[in-house]
Amino acid sequence: MADLLDADVFIRARNLHYGFDFCPGFWDWLVEANARDRVFSIEKVGDELKAGDDELSERTNDCSDEFFLPPNPEVLVALGTVADWVTGQEYEPTTPPPPLPPIEKEDIELLCWMGIERE
Repeated sequence: MADLLDADVFIRARNLHYGFDFCPGFWDWLVEANARDRVFSIEKVGDELKAGDDELSERTNDCSDEFFLPPNPEVLVALGTVADWVTGQEYEPTTPPPPLPPIEKEDIELLCWMGIERE
């Protein structure tokens, strides 16, 4: 199974250890690994990265169409399954839970992709 990357992988890589000017090999490897069907991300992550106005958005726009996978029928079914499971839980906290960061739609879709096999 291939690895699926969240937007945070791209953002942290750019901001921390794998800047475009410092470590272009990392970014070349991503493209090569994608060409070998080893690394992908999802369309929603691509949309998030492309919405910026920086070198990361430019590089994201240069990626092949196959890098950012659109949801397929299996993912859409899995989204329904996950939603049903979450809403079916009878969780009643005894104390108010601490505030959590919002879960982005792409995070849920990534979970669904992880639950299916890519052909």
